[in-house]
Amino acid sequence: MTQLLSDRVPQDYYKSRVIILSIIVCLVMLALLIRLWNLQLIMGESYDDMAIENRIRLLRLPPPRGSIYDRNGKALAENSSSFTLSIVPGAIKDPHLIIEAYADPLGFSPEKMRSIIEKSLVAPRFISFPIKKNISLEEVSLIKAHSREIKGVSLDAKPYRHYPNAELLCHIVGVTGEISGSELEKSGRVGYRPGDYIGKTGIEREYETYLRGEEGWEQIEIDAKGRNLASLTRRPAKPGADVVLTIDSSFQKFVENTFTERAGSVVAVDPDTGRILAMVSKPGFDPNLFSPSISERNWKSLNTDPLHPLENRSIRGLYPPASTFKLVTALAALSEGVVKPDSSFVCSGELELAGQVYRCWNQRGHGRVSLHKSLVESCDVYFYELGLRLGADRMAQYASLFGLGKPTGVELSQELPGLIPTNYWKQRNYGTFIKDGENVTIGIGQGYTLTTPIQLAMMTAAIANGGNVMRPYLVEEIRSREGSTIFGQTPVIRWNLKPDPQNWSLIRKAMRDVVEERAGTGRRCRIPGLTVYAKTGTSQVISAREKSNGDDEVPYHERTHAMFVAFVDDQPRKIAVVVVIEHGGGGGKTAAPLARKIICRYYGLPDPGEPRD
Repeated sequence: MTQLLSDRVPQDYYKSRVIILSIIVCLVMLALLIRLWNLQLIMGESYDDMAIENRIRLLRLPPPRGSIYDRNGKALAENSSSFTLSIVPGAIKDPHLIIEAYADPLGFSPEKMRSIIEKSLVAPRFISFPIKKNISLEEVSLIKAHSREIKGVSLDAKPYRHYPNAELLCHIVGVTGEISGSELEKSGRVGYRPGDYIGKTGIEREYETYLRGEEGWEQIEIDAKGRNLASLTRRPAKPGADVVLTIDSSFQKFVENTFTERAGSVVAVDPDTGRILAMVSKPGFDPNLFSPSISERNWKSLNTDPLHPLENRSIRGLYPPASTFKLVTALAALSEGVVKPDSSFVCSGELELAGQVYRCWNQRGHGRVSLHKSLVESCDVYFYELGLRLGADRMAQYASLFGLGKPTGVELSQELPGLIPTNYWKQRNYGTFIKDGENVTIGIGQGYTLTTPIQLAMMTAAIANGGNVMRPYLVEEIRSREGSTIFGQTPVIRWNLKPDPQNWSLIRKAMRDVVEERAGTGRRCRIPGLTVYAKTGTSQVISAREKSNGDDEVPYHERTHAMFVAFVDDQPRKIAVVVVIEHGGGGGKTAAPLARKIICRYYGLPDPGEPRD
C-alpha cells in the first residue's frame, strides 16, 4: 500500500508539468501565428516594397560637361580623367600584398597603408573605399609597374575639368568647383546634389545650364551583400552643350605675352558688333589649380597675393579714366554750346580757383590752345575750364550716353558699374553738392570718376562706329554635341548717341592727330599704312604729382596708371583697343606702344617700333 502511494505521487507531478509545458508551447505558437499574420497580412505590402528597394538600386549617371572652345575650335576647357585607387574590402585576399605593391608608388609608408586598409574593413564589404584620389599619370604608371594582379584593389578613372592653355583666358573661361551648401540652397536647380561640380566663375558659371547637360540613371539588381547582379533599365546621360567664344586664342596669347607689366588690363573689341576680340587681366592664375579641387596652400597664396590675381580687372578694375574722359567732356561742351570748335584758352601750366592751384601735366604750359590742340596735346587747363563751365551733371549726362557708370551687359555677372558723379549722388552720400573745384577735376576724368576697361572699350567703339553703343559679348554660339546650333549670337545696339556730324568729325580728327602729329601724346602708336585714332590718359593715384626725377624713385603703389584708347575703322576688319597699366606711368609712354603692337598683330603687320621723326 505504501509502495502504491509512492508510485502515484510522481505520476501526478509529471502530469501537471506536462500540462504547464503544453500551455506554454501553445501560447508561443499562438504568438508566432499572430506575428506571422501581422507580417504577412497587415505589413506584408510595405515589406515587399522594402525588399524591392533593397534588391534594386538607382544609380546616377552624371553627364559629360560641355567643352569651351575659341572661335577657331581650339579647346579652352575640356573633360579629362583622373584616377582613384580604391579597396573593395570584401574582395581582399591578402592585405600584405596590397601594402607591398602600392605603398611605395603612392608615397605612403607601410604603416599608413595598413591603417587605410583597416579603416576600409569597417565599410560595406563590396563598396569601393578610396585609398588615394587624383592620382597622376606618373603614379598610375608606377602602380602598374610595381603591382601584380591583386584581389581587392581597383583603379578607376574619374572625370575632371582640364584647361589645356593654363593661365590663358583664365578670367574669361573661369573655373568649376564642388557645389557648396549655400549654392544648393539658393540655386533651386533640379538634379544638383552634394559633391556635384558646378561653374564658379567666368563662362563656366554664366553658361552652367548649357554646359552641365542632363544626368541619366540606371537601375541595377544587387544581392544581399551589395554585389551588382544585373542592369535592369538605363537612361543615358545627355552631354552638355559646347560653348564657342568670340576670341581667337592665338591673338589672345599674343596680347597676354606682350603685356609684361605687373598688373592691368587690355580689352579689344569689334566696334561694329561688340564682339570681344581679346580680354586680358593681369596677373592671372592657372585654373587647373581648382580642378578637381584647390589645395588650402594654393587658395591661401592666391587670396593673399597683393596684386589680386583672381580679380578680373577688365570688368571689375575701377580706374579714374583720366584724359581719355576728355573725349566725353569735349563732346558735351560742343553739344551744349559751352565752346565752339575755334574757342581757345591760354594754358600757363596751371589754373587757380578759390585759392587752390590746379596744374597741367605740362608745367611750362601749352600757351593758347584750341579744342583740337587741347585734345592732341592733352592740355589739362583747357578741360579744367570746360569742367567748370559744364558742371558735373551735364558731364554725367554725356558720360552716361557713352555707357560709362553702368554695366555694359557682357556675359559676366560680376561686372562693376563704375561711378560717374552727379550732384544727386554727392548730396546723397556726403550731404553736400559738388563744388567748382571738383567739377574741374571731373572734367579731366579724375576726382570721383571711376570706370572699368570694358566701359572705356565700348566708349571707344561707339566713336569708331558712328555713335552706336554696342553690348559686348564673349559667346559666339552654343552647339550640341551633334554639332547643331542651339544658340547663335546677334549683335545688339543698346542705343545710338545721335551725334552732331560736325562735332563728331572734330573729335575724330583730334584723335587721329593724337597719333599723327609730332606733338601728339599718342605718337608712339603710329603705324605707317594704318590710320589710328587714339587718346592717352595718365590716371593719378594720389593727389600730388609724381616726382620729377622719374618713376623709378616713386613707390610702385603711388605711381600713376597708364591709360590708352585707340581704334582703326578704315580697314575691312575694325578694332577698338583699351590698354590700362596699373602704376605704369604716362599713357603715351607705356600704354601706347603696347597698343601699337596689338594693332599690328591684328592686321598682320610688322611692328614699326618707336617713331623716329
